[in-house]
Amino acid sequence: MIDENGPHYFVAFQSPGPNWTPGVQYNAQPGFFDHVGYMTALHEKGLTILSGPWMRKAGGLNGVLDDGGMTIFKAADFEEASKIATDDPTVKSGLLNVEVKMMWVPFHG
Repeated sequence: MIDENGPHYFVAFQSPGPNWTPGVQYNAQPGFFDHVGYMTALHEKGLTILSGPWMRKAGGLNGVLDDGGMTIFKAADFEEASKIATDDPTVKSGLLNVEVKMMWVPFHG
């Protein structure tokens, strides 16, 4: 059944920024662990629903990572969501670009 008043979440699409080093795997990029620390803090605050990198081949760290990733998270409104996404130190440093979109969830469990 469609939930006409379903929840809204925000989706951050992270992609290589101007300071991304081409040919270097995502988790080997300079400053990558600043991103991991920031995402860990969001998770510990209960703000993230799902978050992770794009993959070329499944297998987690034994797979093949692709460039960029995505995070689905909670925020009060679009302005707060944009602030959360752009406060990522790797967005501030230019390692990553980020685009935020609001998502209405009419189908959920």
